[in-house]
Amino acid sequence: MDVKHHINAADFLAHAGKFLAKDEVHYSLIMGIAKACVENKYHYGPEAPWFCSVSADPKPMARLGSEMYAAAWRTPPYMVGLVYFSGSLDLLANELVTAVSRKYKEIPGVVGDKKLADIFAGRWCGRNGLKVNKTQVQKLFKLVKVNDVPLSPGKLRPAAVADTELVKKWSHGFFIDCFGEKSKVPESDLTLAIPHGDVFLWDVDGKPVSMAMKTRATDKGMSVGGVYTPPELRGKGYATSCVAELSRNILAGGKQFCTLYTDLANPTSNSIYKKIGYVEVADSVQHEFGK
Repeated sequence: MDVKHHINAADFLAHAGKFLAKDEVHYSLIMGIAKACVENKYHYGPEAPWFCSVSADPKPMARLGSEMYAAAWRTPPYMVGLVYFSGSLDLLANELVTAVSRKYKEIPGVVGDKKLADIFAGRWCGRNGLKVNKTQVQKLFKLVKVNDVPLSPGKLRPAAVADTELVKKWSHGFFIDCFGEKSKVPESDLTLAIPHGDVFLWDVDGKPVSMAMKTRATDKGMSVGGVYTPPELRGKGYATSCVAELSRNILAGGKQFCTLYTDLANPTSNSIYKKIGYVEVADSVQHEFGK
């Protein structure tokens, strides 16, 4: 196998782009992250991102063209991400554990294709005397048309600078919902996306009641994330309205599809997204490591 540590996101996409483009929905997470890092390598933090690919040995494949098996990335201080194309999961997990360990002594966890990430987590923890402290089983969803779902009173609007403190508070609430109070995973700051017009609020009578954001643009799609409604405002259809209208906004802007990830342990959110028009695409998982 040929393991490449790419010098930057552009180099990674030049090498892996044609493989990712074969199923842009399935690989939208890594594609969107890489594209954001091409525009600004510090998009996700002060440390440069890392990308790695595992392909067939180019020498015997020279006449046929190299085949890609898997890829990994990390935007420090966050988790390592994995994508799987083909080949032996056991061999690939071993190669990726070695590749990651050459770059990082510690990582907070792994996220990505469930089969590959499950094996990677076991090998990484065994090698480093760690254990999986928390697992979130996820599902990747895709939408190409928003269903005619009833909307709550109100309207969607971009978050403004004046909403910064509210978005910061809700960003923390979203993080706690996803990872819990005791998580060691670094918390992202969604307020950084406000100046770019990527954070949206559902307003009722001038009062924000729910939040969602668009993120990780690919050539044909865009992801929806950061969906959050304060506990005291849930059950009123605000999140449904916010996500439905934001998804329409993305499609009206020229994208062919929207994607989002859900926590399968949350039946309410999964039901909401299906009603809006999102359909299941692939299994994903997130493992958090600890002592």
